[in-house]
Amino acid sequence: MPVYSVGYPQFADSQKSIIESAIDFHIHSSPDVIPRRLDDFEVAKFAASAHMKAVVLKNHYGSTAARAVLVNKIVPEIQVFGGVVLNHSAGGINPDAVEAMHRIGRKYGKVVWLPTVDAANHLKVFHKSGIGIKVAENGKILPETAAVLKIVARDNLVLETGHISSEEVMAVVAEANLLNIKNILITHAMADVPGLSLENLQTAAQMGAFLELAFVNDLMGENAADEGHRNWHHVSINQMVAAIKLIGAEHFVLSTDLGRKPDPLPTEGYKLFVKKLIGEGISQPEIDLMMKQNPARLLGI
Repeated sequence: MPVYSVGYPQFADSQKSIIESAIDFHIHSSPDVIPRRLDDFEVAKFAASAHMKAVVLKNHYGSTAARAVLVNKIVPEIQVFGGVVLNHSAGGINPDAVEAMHRIGRKYGKVVWLPTVDAANHLKVFHKSGIGIKVAENGKILPETAAVLKIVARDNLVLETGHISSEEVMAVVAEANLLNIKNILITHAMADVPGLSLENLQTAAQMGAFLELAFVNDLMGENAADEGHRNWHHVSINQMVAAIKLIGAEHFVLSTDLGRKPDPLPTEGYKLFVKKLIGEGISQPEIDLMMKQNPARLLGI
């Protein structure tokens, strides 16, 4: 039975958790189009049992803002945030979808992702058919993108770049700076999408954007447990560590991007992620910056 239907059993996690007070900015849960290991309430309960501070629920096809409001009522031991991904199901680059998400979710409706699975860049990189969504052309953002960014700036939301191209990412970050948007996160910054170079990563960080490192990228590649992840390139822990040492932990945010059935539970994946980073020479103060302080700054908590 779901954990929320049987009286909230206390999980055996009485010892200090390696991810205590951590924030996971990227978890996929059910209900969803893609089968998921846990539903929203279970994600929150497992995170609370690990003494985490907050999680962000992401869904490529529907807003998670209203879902977050409900989960916060049922599992008050942890803060749960949601948002909207501007794919075709949200009307594309749709300012009205952003307005509705924030009005419904209020303080828990916090994150705006630019297109992911429907981004023109995503379709191109993974050789998929369909009409892709662009947010910028020839280095300039489109009018509808500008309208979305103005709402993000006005309401102090978090802007995530999704699966758009590296050129679009740099154009968006530049425009966000002009609008004084404080909370920018480059979605799984080292993955195939957006496909940023190290130079791009350094420039985006210098412009004030945070760079997301997602544990799921270390699980991807031709030998991935999940079939859907075998057409993505593997991003090793060593590559992530090299980027952290080059650019500085003050510019990074850790997340898991977990939720598929063959993959670890998000909390277990997060613990493993932290252990691997420490094993490769990342210090505890650097871990704390990336898993606690930086994401808390983005969410305003």
